[in-house]
Amino acid sequence: MDLLDFAIYVAPPYVVGIFAFGATYRLLKYLLFWKRAPRPERRKRGAGHLAKELVMTFLDPIIQSIKRKPHDFITGLVMLHILGVIPLIFLLSQHIAFFAYWFPPYALLEPFAIPLSATTGALSAVSPIKPVSEMQWGFVNTIWGPLTIILNGDVLAILAILGVSYKLGDKIVRRAQGLHHVRLGDFFDLTLLLLILVFGFLAAHHLPSGDIVTYRLMLGIHIILAEALVALLPFTKFWHFVFSFWFGKLHEWYDLKYTRGV
Repeated sequence: MDLLDFAIYVAPPYVVGIFAFGATYRLLKYLLFWKRAPRPERRKRGAGHLAKELVMTFLDPIIQSIKRKPHDFITGLVMLHILGVIPLIFLLSQHIAFFAYWFPPYALLEPFAIPLSATTGALSAVSPIKPVSEMQWGFVNTIWGPLTIILNGDVLAILAILGVSYKLGDKIVRRAQGLHHVRLGDFFDLTLLLLILVFGFLAAHHLPSGDIVTYRLMLGIHIILAEALVALLPFTKFWHFVFSFWFGKLHEWYDLKYTRGV
């Protein structure tokens, strides 16, 4: 059994177990240490107003980020998340095939699969890339149409790598300036994400060499690192994006808009 076999057939149940434990711990922490303030008398507001304010509660931080920190908005939200890890994780064709192996209903997303590149088939990464002289160029026909020029694994991976590299460099600069809110754990989280992206890119393109042993090693490292991130997710800063942000905003809307009518 090599690293790839271990990552696919042995590690997943342990990863899910550790993640479930961590997520349960975080959720219980919210419930047990929630400070219940006296509830003011609820002000009457129409359903339309409440729905509008619910949307604006989530949009306001984005709008303020665009105004005050446009570089963070472009690199962090757009490049790293919206056009980076989110579509890569959930819609890259290779990932859909992997998730469907463990959870067959996930195969329903196959029509929305994002190919490795705009000129290669959906699962071309499972076979060695041909030399340029042997390639027959032609755009992949997907549900995304012309958007496939952007919505493909190569472009999204590069955008995500650039985004996480910028965030990592920004953390290093801020740490050097003595800003205490930059934690050492932030460097670990971002470095782990960067390594996942880099090894995934290398595996998808059969780099640094095209032999099967190297390919399986690169893919095995990619999957193991990704599983490590999933297992540690409740204990990292990424938990904020997965749960805390959404919970906090819903609580803000309920407290300020729904209850107090602000």
